[in-house]
Amino acid sequence: MPQTIIGNWLEQLTRSVAKRDLTAHMRLVSERVQVYGLPGGQIIDYRQWKKRRHTEFSQAQLLALSYRLLNIKTITPRRLGFHVEEIMQACNGMCIFIDKDIILEREADDHWRVVEEHIHHWKLEQAKKYHE
Repeated sequence: MPQTIIGNWLEQLTRSVAKRDLTAHMRLVSERVQVYGLPGGQIIDYRQWKKRRHTEFSQAQLLALSYRLLNIKTITPRRLGFHVEEIMQACNGMCIFIDKDIILEREADDHWRVVEEHIHHWKLEQAKKYHE
């Protein structure tokens, strides 16, 4: 069951990016979300996440998201924690590989949303290296 919940959440997130559907995308993000591990100690909250995605979608900067190397770390009735590699493919041909932990929480409306991400490492490469 946790594998299915996480898989469905990742699939919906991926689909929202492919369709550039900001409303569907933000339904997967908790209003309490915090993203840690960015340069300079910056922390991203819901408002900043929405603003960033709006820019990426409206200016056609983000082409696709995909995920691999999923490893579930925490399972409770209300929270699922997992480690994953996220691949952000930009429209300019670059890929950002992000090594991160994600925590999903089942909120009061019974929907699973991301409440926390912790970025451990990232690297930037040409997209062709990813597809070889």
